[in-house]
Amino acid sequence: MTQKRPPKKPVSSGGKTATDQKPPDLTVNFHPDKPGLEKFMGRLEAEVMKIIWTNGPMTVKRAVYFINKKYTYAYTTIMTVMTRLSEKGLLSREKQEQSYIYTPTTDEKQFIKLAAEKILAGLMDDYRSVTLNIFHRIRKASKKAGG
Repeated sequence: MTQKRPPKKPVSSGGKTATDQKPPDLTVNFHPDKPGLEKFMGRLEAEVMKIIWTNGPMTVKRAVYFINKKYTYAYTTIMTVMTRLSEKGLLSREKQEQSYIYTPTTDEKQFIKLAAEKILAGLMDDYRSVTLNIFHRIRKASKKAGG
């Protein structure tokens, strides 16, 4: 008996920019002890996203050029990272000639907002009373501080 494969995910953004598209369905992990974007993704993933957010859509080759100004990584390593970022919903990719152009699905500010919302919603779903008590405590402290 032949098994059917699940349909492939589309790789094209359809020419839309990050602001044209609905918010992506992101895969978000949270590591509170890490700095900045590393709270939500690995260090190299964060570096790649910063580069693409700063410089716009690009190929793996161009990302390697930027990454290797600061670090030394193989082309295949960056290709794997960008493919995984695409699978996680942070990048879309579109085939152009012999390579893919990777485009962010959202800007950095929107990503942080979406990630925070997803994390807080998860906390509210699983630990509602504890989460609400913490919010209340933070709000109370903020009012005392004059904020």
